[in-house]
Amino acid sequence: MMENKTIKVEKNQDGFALITAMIMMVVLTLLGMAATNTAIMELNIAGNERQASQRFYTADSGWKQGGSFLNNTATPPPTVNQTKKPADTTIDWGSEYYQIVRNFGDGADTELNDDFPANSQDGTIATVPYWYRVLYQKDTKAIQFGANYRDFQYGINCSAEGTVEVETQVKKVFRIGY
Repeated sequence: MMENKTIKVEKNQDGFALITAMIMMVVLTLLGMAATNTAIMELNIAGNERQASQRFYTADSGWKQGGSFLNNTATPPPTVNQTKKPADTTIDWGSEYYQIVRNFGDGADTELNDDFPANSQDGTIATVPYWYRVLYQKDTKAIQFGANYRDFQYGINCSAEGTVEVETQVKKVFRIGY
């Protein structure tokens, strides 16, 4: 003979599915917020890299204006900063300040424009402003030219937005004393 046994169901697990679903929703929400923050950070990094790259290429292109400046001169350009700096008692021709033949933003004597004020730029490339400066470095006798020719070496600095700077050296042969 078989006995009928009743299985008594405990009712203390009511709402377990609801609590489990709520915990899963909280976990998924936190994961979604973390993914969103990561994506925002990655977008900011990519934007900063793009701006830095654009500034670099602007500075790299802008220095060529210094080469064009030298190509358009028939004689060696004179220095523009010959006035003594406030702290100097004599002109130190070895100082970069006194070797400037073309200043940032075409600043005159004693105007270095190192702070790159607005509306003083030499040009813009893709809306990025740039300034360039040409410095006399040295001159030597030009090989394979006549006696009156000298090989001049200049340094050209170009700054884009006052934050990225590219420096290069160029040479140009000038005829002296004609």
